[in-house]
Amino acid sequence: MAEVRLINNLKGVLYFLDTPLMDFEIKDRELIKATDLNNGKLYPWELAKLGISYGSFVKFFQRRTMREGCMFYQEHLRALGMDKMDFDLYIKKNNGNNHLDNYWVKFEDFGAKKFVEL
Repeated sequence: MAEVRLINNLKGVLYFLDTPLMDFEIKDRELIKATDLNNGKLYPWELAKLGISYGSFVKFFQRRTMREGCMFYQEHLRALGMDKMDFDLYIKKNNGNNHLDNYWVKFEDFGAKKFVEL
């Protein structure tokens, strides 16, 4: 059975490198806040082309996670301290970053507080 990957509750600031793009909040699977912080510039594809919506945020974050059934999937979850997929927690644990681009999310009380290039 495929995992359901929908965002239940998530609040943070979406960044590109050190540039804040959007302050957002999702509560009970509904986008209740989306404040533009950079005049619509540098948005990821999903937000730029699909618009600012709950669905576009879900698509953005779904693209940033390891797919169920991939090699070493369970090992990956265990490395993050998870027994099973909890989509909201997964996003927080990796700061919404997929290591293939420079988008990430700063959370008030969880994870990294600045972008660090390696």
